[in-house]
Amino acid sequence: MLRENLVEKLGSLLIAVVLVLYVQSQLHPVLERTYEVPIEMLNVPSGYEVRLEGSPRVRITVRGIREAVENTGAERIRATVDLREAKPGENRLPLRLSYPPQWGTELTVQPERTQVQVFIEARLARQVPVRVHLTGKPEIREVLAEALTEPSSVQVSGAVSVVRRVQQVQVPFDLTGLQGDIEVDITPLAVDSAGNPVMGVQLNPATVRLKLRLIPQPTVRTVPISPRLGELPPFPYRLAWFAVEPVTVQVRGSPSRLREIHVIETTPISLRTVTQDTTLTVPLQVPRGVEIIGTREVQVQVRIERLMPEPSRMKSQPPDEQPESP
Repeated sequence: MLRENLVEKLGSLLIAVVLVLYVQSQLHPVLERTYEVPIEMLNVPSGYEVRLEGSPRVRITVRGIREAVENTGAERIRATVDLREAKPGENRLPLRLSYPPQWGTELTVQPERTQVQVFIEARLARQVPVRVHLTGKPEIREVLAEALTEPSSVQVSGAVSVVRRVQQVQVPFDLTGLQGDIEVDITPLAVDSAGNPVMGVQLNPATVRLKLRLIPQPTVRTVPISPRLGELPPFPYRLAWFAVEPVTVQVRGSPSRLREIHVIETTPISLRTVTQDTTLTVPLQVPRGVEIIGTREVQVQVRIERLMPEPSRMKSQPPDEQPESP
C-alpha cells in the first residue's frame, strides 16, 4: 500500500520542502553585512612603539536572518590584540572579537584574518628644528619673503629606526599670489635626507605658526672706501701720502638704506709706532642694515717722511779761524 504511487508521493514531499524553504526565505531572508573595525592594542608596553603590519582596521562579515543582521552595527564589534606576552621585534598574535552574546546563536561573525603581525620597537623622542620651504612668487614684485615659525623646533617621537631617518621638519608654503604679510597655522612634515616624507612619527606640537613678511628686495650699490686715520706717526716723522686698494666696494641692502650711505670707512688706523713706509691690512666698518659683497678688508699704503735730517747725516762745521798776532 505504501509503495503505491511512490514517485508521486516523493515528488509531493519535495515540493512541500521547497515551498517551506521558499516561504521561510521570504519571511526570514538571510542577509550578509561587512563592517570595518579598528584594531585595538591591549597592554602596550611602556616606552615602546607598536606598529601593525598592514591595515590598522579589519573587515568583519556578519551573516544571519534579516531581523538579526539589521540589529548589528560596527560600533558593537570590538577587535583587540593582547600584547601582554609580546616581545620586542616581530610577533604574530591572535585577533580576538568581542560582540553581544546573542550574536553567537543568531549570527555568524567571521573576520577576514584571525592573526595579525605586530612589530614592537623601543621609542625615541628628539627635538628637530623647523625649516620653511617656500615655493612660487608673490604678487608684489621686487620683494623677498622673510619667514619665521613659532615654535622654531618640534619634538619628533616614534620607533627608534623611524625617528633616526628624520633629518628635518619642513613647513611648505606657496607664495603664488601673495599680496602682503600673513600669519597662518600649518601642519609640519617630517622628511628624510632625500626630502621624502617619513611616516609613522608623531610631531609635537602638531601645527606651527608661520609668520611671513614681505620686505623690499635688496639692491646693490658701489661706494668709495675712506681710510679712517687715527693716531699719527711719532715726532719727527709725518705722514706724507697714503692710498687704499681697492678704492670702492659693493654693498647690498634695501633701497632706502642704501640712499643714506655715501662712503664706507675703515676701522681706525693707528700710525703711532710707524716710522717708515708700510702697507697695512685694515678691516672695513659695515654700516647697520647692509652687507658688504666680497672682501671686508682693504690694503692701505702709507709713506712716512722725516721732518729733519738724522744726526749722522748732518755735516760738521770747521772752527772759526783766529787772526795772527802782530
